Amino acid sequence: MSLTRPVPEEFRAMIPILTADEVARTAEAALADAAQRVRQIEAVPLSSIGPENVLDAWDEAAIVMEDAFGPISILNSVHPDKPVRDAGDEALVREASFMTDLFQNEALYERVRRVRPQSIAQKQLQKDLLESFEDSGVSLPPEKRQRYREISERLTELGQEFAKNIRENSTRLQFTPAECDGLPQPYLERVPRDEAGNIVVGFDYPDYVPFMMNARSEAARRRFYIANTNRGTPRNLDIMDEIVALRREIADLYGLPSYAHYVTRRHMVENPETVQRFLDDVRNVVTEAEVRDLAQLSEVKARLTGIPLEQASINRWDASFYRERLREERFAIDQEALRKFFPTEAAVEWMLDISERLYGIRFDRAQVPVWQESVIYLDVLDQASGKRIGGIYLDLYPREGKYKHAAAWPVRGVSRRAGRKPISVLVTNLNGQGLTHDELETLLHEFGHVLHGVLSETEYVGHSGTSVERDFVEAPSQMYEEWAHRMESLSLVQRHCSGCPAVDGELVSRLVAAKKFGAGIDYGRQLLYASFDMQLSGENPGRCLDVWKSMEAATPMGYVEGTSFPGTFEHIASGYAAGYYGYMWAKVIALDMVSAFGADLMNGTTGRRFREMILSRGSEQPARDLVEQFLGRPVSSEAFFARIQGE
Repeated sequence: MSLTRPVPEEFRAMIPILTADEVARTAEAALADAAQRVRQIEAVPLSSIGPENVLDAWDEAAIVMEDAFGPISILNSVHPDKPVRDAGDEALVREASFMTDLFQNEALYERVRRVRPQSIAQKQLQKDLLESFEDSGVSLPPEKRQRYREISERLTELGQEFAKNIRENSTRLQFTPAECDGLPQPYLERVPRDEAGNIVVGFDYPDYVPFMMNARSEAARRRFYIANTNRGTPRNLDIMDEIVALRREIADLYGLPSYAHYVTRRHMVENPETVQRFLDDVRNVVTEAEVRDLAQLSEVKARLTGIPLEQASINRWDASFYRERLREERFAIDQEALRKFFPTEAAVEWMLDISERLYGIRFDRAQVPVWQESVIYLDVLDQASGKRIGGIYLDLYPREGKYKHAAAWPVRGVSRRAGRKPISVLVTNLNGQGLTHDELETLLHEFGHVLHGVLSETEYVGHSGTSVERDFVEAPSQMYEEWAHRMESLSLVQRHCSGCPAVDGELVSRLVAAKKFGAGIDYGRQLLYASFDMQLSGENPGRCLDVWKSMEAATPMGYVEGTSFPGTFEHIASGYAAGYYGYMWAKVIALDMVSAFGADLMNGTTGRRFREMILSRGSEQPARDLVEQFLGRPVSSEAFFARIQGE
């Protein structure tokens, strides 16, 4: 990455840093502009319809909307000022209402339907738009169409409230010095203390994860675990139940058996039955692996605590702690000690370095307005031509009121037709002192989403980057996780931190072995999440907490009384409903695509081919077609099932 430089005037289309009043005005102006453009499409005579006056005009309207609501969406989740975040909530509800009305517009539907596409991109855009019209009720009778509109608006409001209740939960827990036994000294030096000398922590990842991995007090871990699973507050359980009921009503409006049928018909799987077969296949493999992993952790617990093995069952607040002790004993891997191998700033520079080498790009740091002083902006340029491809923002560290997890925001999509450059935002909550290996993997995962957005070169903004099928969207990012596990990539870390311990082949071998242990536990949890999601999206959903209690109780570690995990499951309160299985479905594809790199993950030739054949194409073609063209064959699940079994 080159040194900071000012941004040339022609590149000034950055994320505007809006006040609360400006959020409202920006939203109002965009909606008015887009509405005018829609009226112009409506006015096109049926005898004069063509791709230019319908599809291209649609793209222009979509750009107007994205220019306003892309920035509003990210500021809604990361802006330090609560009034700006609140204004974003209101604006995004208005946007959702506008989009529902748009896709219920019969005049528009008829004009899109009559277009005769002249290219692959036009054909795909027409198909996508027609499906969106149909999914929004354009063909329903008027009373059902109106009810769909009401449900859609309510779902948006509920989703915003659900996320806000988690994001703005200000609960703090106090732990005594005795309860902090085992915690790393840098952790204890970083977190605040009260007047009595107790540490005071919240639910940000840098607070929660190291505590659960290292605190020797089982009672303290249990208390933190229960509080964390209840951070959505009781209100979120009511919200989830209402969301589930409204989604079930959508299925009824369409005469479909379930919301899962409504959703999956637009995914790679095409129907819930395919999802269920996939989950059954996973269950057949993962159950034995999970029981095996837990048995090994029980042995560690019995040995370290002195209690009889038959009494040393692993509770949910135990799993991370004893897993780390086993990794230390068996593989000499101490996640906290790894932070000195991966200092945060050096790890970010390394991530940018390997991305440059793989994809033939260059990152230039530039000075632009940002919403918080620690946010970094980078221009992305093509190495061969020197042309600017797009831009990315990095918002890396936790703060009050910020989105609590790690994610990528595709704020601005590409459009070749309009000469439009993409912008993506990486949002994480990293420990500023250094990363564990797990955190390094998460960083690469989310940056995989960012690259998918910023390296897209689609004709239309609607096909840009991560607009792909929901059960494919995680595949490129999950593929990028593998670069945290190979010597050819990890050996480059020290280029960015000369004083760091060297990552050598022996350490990488131990990291890989340690990562393999616990795959049964990890995928068992993913299976539970996916199965719970499909049940809530099924024909007889039930109340979310009752369903969760029953399903979690049937797993080897059981249900923990007093916990309310569904109130924190933001994924299925938003876009992953009837789609959480996609994490494992996409992992099948991701691990298979890795095979194309052969023995050298830093193979730039393959990296550029992946950029050209997968990342640049967005959703201009179905994901299955793109992947099979890249692999030269259908997808194989062999590597995925081997991973579950720890091979």
